[in-house]
Amino acid sequence: MLRILNWLLACLAILILAGLVFLEIRQIYGNRKAARLIAEFQVETVENFGATRSLRILPLIEYHSSDLALLSEVGVSYLVETDDLRILFDVGHNAMAESPSPLQRNMETLGIDLASIDLVFLSHNHLDHSGGQRWVMKNTFSLGNEQEPFPNPDTWAVVPQGVTYPGMKTFVASKPMSIGKGLGTTGVGSSGTMPRQLVLGWIEEHSLVVNVEGLGGVLIVGCGHQPVPNLILRYEAAFEEPLYGVVGGLHFPVPQGRIMVGPIDGQRLLASGEGLLNPMTMSEVEQHVAVLKLRNPGLVAVGSHDSSDEAIELLRRQFGDRFRHLRVGEEILIGAAR
Repeated sequence: MLRILNWLLACLAILILAGLVFLEIRQIYGNRKAARLIAEFQVETVENFGATRSLRILPLIEYHSSDLALLSEVGVSYLVETDDLRILFDVGHNAMAESPSPLQRNMETLGIDLASIDLVFLSHNHLDHSGGQRWVMKNTFSLGNEQEPFPNPDTWAVVPQGVTYPGMKTFVASKPMSIGKGLGTTGVGSSGTMPRQLVLGWIEEHSLVVNVEGLGGVLIVGCGHQPVPNLILRYEAAFEEPLYGVVGGLHFPVPQGRIMVGPIDGQRLLASGEGLLNPMTMSEVEQHVAVLKLRNPGLVAVGSHDSSDEAIELLRRQFGDRFRHLRVGEEILIGAAR
Protein backbone atom coordinates (compact mmCIF):
# COMPACT_ATOMS: atom_id res chain seq x y z
CA MET A 1 0.00 0.00 0.00
CA LEU A 2 2.80 2.41 0.92
CA ARG A 3 4.58 1.60 -2.34
CA ILE A 4 1.43 2.44 -4.34
CA LEU A 5 0.99 5.69 -2.43
CA ASN A 6 4.59 6.70 -3.10
CA TRP A 7 4.13 5.85 -6.77
CA LEU A 8 0.99 7.99 -6.99
CA LEU A 9 2.75 10.89 -5.27
CA ALA A 10 5.68 10.59 -7.67
CA CYS A 11 3.30 10.63 -10.64
CA LEU A 12 1.54 13.70 -9.23
CA ALA A 13 4.87 15.48 -8.76
CA ILE A 14 5.86 14.67 -12.35
CA LEU A 15 2.50 16.01 -13.63
CA ILE A 16 2.89 19.22 -11.63
CA LEU A 17 6.45 19.68 -12.87
CA ALA A 18 5.37 19.03 -16.46
CA GLY A 19 2.58 21.57 -16.07
CA LEU A 20 4.98 24.21 -14.76
CA VAL A 21 7.41 23.55 -17.60
CA PHE A 22 4.57 23.87 -20.12
CA LEU A 23 3.40 27.18 -18.65
CA GLU A 24 6.94 28.56 -18.59
CA ILE A 25 7.64 27.60 -22.20
CA ARG A 26 4.25 28.92 -23.33
CA GLN A 27 4.89 32.29 -21.74
CA ILE A 28 8.41 32.63 -23.10
CA TYR A 29 7.38 31.81 -26.66
CA GLY A 30 4.07 33.66 -26.32
CA ASN A 31 5.82 36.87 -25.35
CA ARG A 32 8.22 36.49 -28.25
CA LYS A 33 5.18 36.23 -30.50
CA ALA A 34 3.56 39.25 -28.82
CA ALA A 35 6.74 41.31 -29.24
CA ARG A 36 6.92 40.35 -32.91
CA LEU A 37 3.26 41.24 -33.52
CA ILE A 38 3.71 44.63 -31.85
CA ALA A 39 6.88 45.35 -33.83
CA GLU A 40 5.26 44.33 -37.14
CA PHE A 41 2.01 46.20 -36.57
CA GLN A 42 1.73 49.16 -38.94
CA VAL A 43 0.52 52.05 -36.78
CA GLU A 44 -1.36 54.76 -38.66
CA THR A 45 -1.54 58.23 -37.16
CA VAL A 46 -5.01 59.17 -35.92
CA GLU A 47 -5.62 62.42 -37.77
CA ASN A 48 -8.13 65.20 -36.99
CA PHE A 49 -8.43 63.76 -33.52
CA GLY A 50 -9.95 66.84 -31.96
CA ALA A 51 -9.85 67.84 -28.30
CA THR A 52 -11.96 68.28 -25.21
CA ARG A 53 -11.75 71.40 -23.09
CA SER A 54 -12.29 69.45 -19.88
CA LEU A 55 -11.65 65.94 -18.59
CA ARG A 56 -13.01 64.50 -15.35
CA ILE A 57 -11.96 61.10 -14.05
CA LEU A 58 -13.80 59.74 -11.02
CA PRO A 59 -12.67 56.35 -9.64
CA LEU A 60 -15.75 54.25 -8.89
CA ILE A 61 -13.83 51.09 -7.98
CA GLU A 62 -10.22 50.93 -6.80
CA TYR A 63 -8.24 49.25 -4.02
CA HIS A 64 -8.40 52.31 -1.76
CA SER A 65 -11.35 54.56 -1.01
CA SER A 66 -11.46 58.19 0.10
CA ASP A 67 -14.74 57.75 2.02
CA LEU A 68 -16.04 55.01 4.32
CA ALA A 69 -19.38 55.26 2.52
CA LEU A 70 -17.71 54.19 -0.74
CA LEU A 71 -16.64 50.57 -1.21
CA SER A 72 -13.26 49.42 -2.48
CA GLU A 73 -11.95 46.16 -3.89
CA VAL A 74 -9.21 44.71 -6.08
CA GLY A 75 -10.69 45.96 -9.32
CA VAL A 76 -11.08 48.98 -11.56
CA SER A 77 -13.94 51.15 -12.76
CA TYR A 78 -13.72 54.86 -13.56
CA LEU A 79 -16.27 57.39 -14.72
CA VAL A 80 -14.63 59.44 -17.48
CA GLU A 81 -16.35 62.63 -18.63
CA THR A 82 -15.37 64.89 -21.51
CA ASP A 83 -17.21 67.76 -23.20
CA ASP A 84 -19.21 65.29 -25.29
CA LEU A 85 -19.11 61.87 -23.64
CA ARG A 86 -19.81 60.10 -20.36
CA ILE A 87 -17.76 56.91 -20.35
CA LEU A 88 -17.82 53.95 -17.98
CA PHE A 89 -14.25 52.62 -18.07
CA ASP A 90 -14.20 48.96 -16.89
CA VAL A 91 -16.74 47.53 -14.43
CA GLY A 92 -14.82 46.31 -11.37
CA HIS A 93 -14.52 42.81 -9.92
CA ASN A 94 -17.45 42.02 -7.59
CA ALA A 95 -15.24 39.35 -6.04
CA MET A 96 -17.85 38.31 -3.46
CA ALA A 97 -20.66 38.14 -6.04
CA GLU A 98 -22.67 40.72 -4.11
CA SER A 99 -26.02 42.06 -5.24
CA PRO A 100 -25.89 44.97 -5.71
CA SER A 101 -22.19 44.88 -6.51
CA PRO A 102 -19.70 47.35 -4.99
CA LEU A 103 -19.73 49.25 -8.30
CA GLN A 104 -23.51 49.49 -8.36
CA ARG A 105 -23.62 50.62 -4.73
CA ASN A 106 -20.93 53.27 -5.29
CA MET A 107 -22.72 54.57 -8.37
CA GLU A 108 -25.91 54.93 -6.35
CA THR A 109 -24.09 56.67 -3.49
CA LEU A 110 -22.42 59.08 -5.92
CA GLY A 111 -25.67 59.74 -7.78
CA ILE A 112 -24.49 58.33 -11.12
CA ASP A 113 -27.39 57.26 -13.31
CA LEU A 114 -26.53 54.36 -15.61
CA ALA A 115 -28.86 55.86 -18.22
CA SER A 116 -26.43 58.79 -18.57
CA ILE A 117 -23.60 56.54 -19.83
CA ASP A 118 -22.85 57.05 -23.53
CA LEU A 119 -20.07 54.52 -23.84
CA VAL A 120 -18.62 51.51 -22.02
CA PHE A 121 -14.88 51.10 -22.55
CA LEU A 122 -13.56 47.65 -21.55
CA SER A 123 -9.76 47.74 -21.36
CA HIS A 124 -9.27 43.96 -21.30
CA ASN A 125 -11.07 40.76 -20.43
CA HIS A 126 -9.79 40.01 -16.91
CA LEU A 127 -11.97 39.29 -13.90
CA ASP A 128 -11.09 42.47 -11.96
CA HIS A 129 -12.17 44.65 -14.89
CA SER A 130 -15.10 42.67 -16.30
CA GLY A 131 -17.20 42.08 -13.17
CA GLY A 132 -15.92 38.62 -12.26
CA GLN A 133 -14.53 35.41 -13.72
CA ARG A 134 -17.89 33.96 -14.79
CA TRP A 135 -18.34 36.87 -17.19
CA VAL A 136 -14.78 36.52 -18.47
CA MET A 137 -15.48 32.87 -19.29
CA LYS A 138 -18.41 34.04 -21.41
CA ASN A 139 -16.37 36.77 -23.14
CA THR A 140 -18.57 39.51 -21.78
CA PHE A 141 -18.83 41.85 -18.77
CA SER A 142 -21.39 42.85 -16.16
CA LEU A 143 -21.84 45.54 -13.53
CA GLY A 144 -23.48 43.06 -11.14
CA ASN A 145 -24.70 39.51 -10.63
CA GLU A 146 -27.35 39.94 -13.30
CA GLN A 147 -26.39 41.09 -16.77
CA GLU A 148 -29.18 43.58 -17.35
CA PRO A 149 -29.79 45.76 -20.43
CA PHE A 150 -28.44 49.29 -20.18
CA PRO A 151 -31.35 51.71 -19.76
CA ASN A 152 -30.09 53.93 -22.58
CA PRO A 153 -30.51 51.97 -25.85
CA ASP A 154 -27.88 54.19 -27.48
CA THR A 155 -25.13 53.15 -25.06
CA TRP A 156 -22.45 51.22 -26.92
CA ALA A 157 -19.12 49.63 -26.07
CA VAL A 158 -15.53 49.64 -27.29
CA VAL A 159 -13.96 46.27 -26.47
CA PRO A 160 -11.12 43.86 -27.22
CA GLN A 161 -11.63 41.14 -29.82
CA GLY A 162 -14.30 38.55 -28.92
CA VAL A 163 -16.06 40.51 -26.17
CA THR A 164 -19.78 41.25 -26.57
CA TYR A 165 -22.71 42.43 -24.45
CA PRO A 166 -26.30 41.24 -25.05
CA GLY A 167 -28.33 43.80 -26.97
CA MET A 168 -25.48 46.32 -27.11
CA LYS A 169 -23.56 47.47 -30.15
CA THR A 170 -19.87 46.73 -29.63
CA PHE A 171 -16.88 47.95 -31.59
CA VAL A 172 -13.54 46.13 -31.51
CA ALA A 173 -10.54 48.42 -30.99
CA SER A 174 -8.11 46.48 -33.15
CA LYS A 175 -6.13 49.62 -34.02
CA PRO A 176 -5.68 53.20 -32.76
CA MET A 177 -8.82 55.19 -33.55
CA SER A 178 -11.18 58.00 -32.69
CA ILE A 179 -14.38 56.99 -30.93
CA GLY A 180 -17.59 58.65 -29.87
CA LYS A 181 -19.98 61.24 -31.21
CA GLY A 182 -18.82 63.20 -34.24
CA LEU A 183 -16.14 60.71 -35.27
CA GLY A 184 -12.75 62.38 -35.37
CA THR A 185 -13.74 65.52 -33.45
CA THR A 186 -14.24 64.53 -29.81
CA GLY A 187 -10.61 64.08 -28.79
CA VAL A 188 -11.48 60.61 -27.44
CA GLY A 189 -10.02 57.41 -28.81
CA SER A 190 -8.38 54.05 -28.26
CA SER A 191 -4.72 53.10 -28.39
CA GLY A 192 -5.73 49.90 -30.16
CA THR A 193 -5.22 46.53 -28.52
CA MET A 194 -1.76 45.12 -27.88
CA PRO A 195 -1.06 41.48 -27.01
CA ARG A 196 0.71 39.99 -24.02
CA GLN A 197 1.27 36.39 -22.97
CA LEU A 198 0.76 35.76 -19.26
CA VAL A 199 0.77 32.56 -17.25
CA LEU A 200 -3.00 33.16 -17.05
CA GLY A 201 -3.19 33.16 -20.84
CA TRP A 202 -3.06 35.42 -23.88
CA ILE A 203 -4.54 38.89 -23.33
CA GLU A 204 -5.35 41.83 -25.59
CA GLU A 205 -5.47 45.23 -23.85
CA HIS A 206 -6.07 48.77 -25.03
CA SER A 207 -6.17 52.16 -23.31
CA LEU A 208 -8.53 55.10 -23.52
CA VAL A 209 -6.94 58.22 -25.03
CA VAL A 210 -8.30 61.71 -24.32
CA ASN A 211 -6.75 64.85 -25.81
CA VAL A 212 -7.21 67.86 -23.51
CA GLU A 213 -7.08 71.20 -25.27
CA GLY A 214 -3.82 73.07 -24.60
CA LEU A 215 -2.29 70.21 -22.62
CA GLY A 216 -2.09 67.03 -24.67
CA GLY A 217 -3.08 63.41 -24.48
CA VAL A 218 -4.10 61.57 -21.33
CA LEU A 219 -3.79 57.78 -21.36
CA ILE A 220 -6.32 56.01 -19.14
CA VAL A 221 -5.00 52.51 -18.52
CA GLY A 222 -6.70 49.43 -17.10
CA CYS A 223 -3.73 47.28 -16.05
CA GLY A 224 -0.74 48.16 -18.21
CA HIS A 225 -0.06 44.54 -19.17
CA GLN A 226 1.43 45.88 -22.44
CA PRO A 227 3.68 46.94 -20.41
CA VAL A 228 4.49 50.66 -19.92
CA PRO A 229 7.27 51.05 -22.57
CA ASN A 230 5.04 49.52 -25.27
CA LEU A 231 2.11 51.61 -24.07
CA ILE A 232 4.08 54.83 -24.44
CA LEU A 233 5.58 53.92 -27.81
CA ARG A 234 2.15 53.00 -29.20
CA TYR A 235 0.72 56.33 -28.08
CA GLU A 236 3.58 58.29 -29.63
CA ALA A 237 3.26 56.41 -32.92
CA ALA A 238 -0.51 56.85 -33.19
CA PHE A 239 -1.22 60.32 -31.82
CA GLU A 240 0.36 63.65 -32.71
CA GLU A 241 -0.50 65.38 -29.44
CA PRO A 242 2.20 65.42 -26.72
CA LEU A 243 1.64 63.02 -23.85
CA TYR A 244 0.35 64.98 -20.87
CA GLY A 245 -0.68 62.31 -18.42
CA VAL A 246 -1.10 58.63 -17.54
CA VAL A 247 -3.98 57.58 -15.30
CA GLY A 248 -4.95 54.11 -14.06
CA GLY A 249 -3.18 50.83 -13.40
CA LEU A 250 0.44 50.23 -14.43
CA HIS A 251 0.73 46.68 -13.06
CA PHE A 252 3.65 46.91 -10.66
CA PRO A 253 2.81 44.05 -8.22
CA VAL A 254 6.28 44.08 -6.66
CA PRO A 255 7.25 42.68 -4.20
CA GLN A 256 3.69 41.34 -3.86
CA GLY A 257 0.37 41.79 -5.63
CA ARG A 258 -3.14 42.18 -4.23
CA ILE A 259 -4.76 38.97 -5.53
CA MET A 260 -3.72 35.67 -3.99
CA VAL A 261 -4.70 32.32 -5.52
CA GLY A 262 -4.29 30.18 -2.42
CA PRO A 263 -0.59 30.54 -1.52
CA ILE A 264 0.24 31.88 -5.01
CA ASP A 265 0.72 35.59 -5.66
CA GLY A 266 -1.67 35.80 -8.60
CA GLN A 267 -0.80 39.29 -9.81
CA ARG A 268 2.97 38.89 -9.67
CA LEU A 269 3.56 35.24 -10.58
CA LEU A 270 0.64 34.65 -12.92
CA ALA A 271 0.22 38.07 -14.56
CA SER A 272 3.59 39.82 -14.77
CA GLY A 273 7.13 39.39 -16.04
CA GLU A 274 8.50 37.12 -18.73
CA GLY A 275 7.64 33.76 -17.20
CA LEU A 276 6.35 31.90 -14.17
CA LEU A 277 9.92 31.66 -12.91
CA ASN A 278 10.77 35.17 -14.04
CA PRO A 279 8.17 37.56 -12.60
CA MET A 280 8.55 41.34 -12.60
CA THR A 281 11.24 42.75 -10.30
CA MET A 282 11.64 46.14 -8.66
CA SER A 283 14.51 46.84 -11.04
CA GLU A 284 12.11 46.45 -13.97
CA VAL A 285 9.56 48.69 -12.26
CA GLU A 286 12.25 51.36 -11.95
CA GLN A 287 13.12 50.98 -15.64
CA HIS A 288 9.47 51.38 -16.67
CA VAL A 289 9.06 54.43 -14.44
CA ALA A 290 12.20 55.91 -16.01
CA VAL A 291 10.66 55.52 -19.49
CA LEU A 292 7.63 57.45 -18.30
CA LYS A 293 9.71 60.10 -16.56
CA LEU A 294 11.63 60.82 -19.78
CA ARG A 295 8.36 62.13 -21.25
CA ASN A 296 8.06 64.66 -18.42
CA PRO A 297 4.30 64.17 -17.94
CA GLY A 298 2.23 66.78 -16.17
CA LEU A 299 0.19 64.12 -14.37
CA VAL A 300 0.75 60.54 -13.25
CA ALA A 301 -2.21 59.10 -11.35
CA VAL A 302 -1.96 55.43 -10.39
CA GLY A 303 -4.21 53.11 -8.41
CA SER A 304 -3.21 50.31 -6.06
CA HIS A 305 -5.40 47.55 -7.45
CA ASP A 306 -2.41 46.08 -9.32
CA SER A 307 0.53 48.03 -7.87
CA SER A 308 2.10 47.50 -4.46
CA ASP A 309 2.48 50.12 -1.74
CA GLU A 310 6.22 50.12 -2.48
CA ALA A 311 5.62 50.86 -6.18
CA ILE A 312 3.15 53.63 -5.33
CA GLU A 313 5.73 55.21 -3.05
CA LEU A 314 8.35 55.00 -5.81
CA LEU A 315 6.00 56.83 -8.19
CA ARG A 316 5.29 59.45 -5.53
CA ARG A 317 9.02 60.10 -5.07
CA GLN A 318 9.71 60.26 -8.80
CA PHE A 319 6.87 62.59 -9.79
CA GLY A 320 6.30 64.66 -6.64
CA ASP A 321 3.34 67.01 -6.88
CA ARG A 322 2.53 65.66 -10.36
CA PHE A 323 1.55 62.32 -8.80
CA ARG A 324 -1.95 61.40 -7.67
CA HIS A 325 -2.90 58.22 -5.83
CA LEU A 326 -6.23 57.03 -7.25
CA ARG A 327 -8.87 56.37 -4.62
CA VAL A 328 -12.60 55.76 -4.94
CA GLY A 329 -14.52 59.03 -4.86
CA GLU A 330 -11.53 61.38 -5.42
CA GLU A 331 -11.99 62.99 -8.81
CA ILE A 332 -9.26 64.27 -11.09
CA LEU A 333 -10.04 67.38 -13.12
CA ILE A 334 -7.90 68.27 -16.13
CA GLY A 335 -8.28 71.31 -18.36
CA ALA A 336 -10.99 73.98 -18.23
CA ALA A 337 -13.41 74.05 -15.29
CA ARG A 338 -16.63 72.19 -16.00
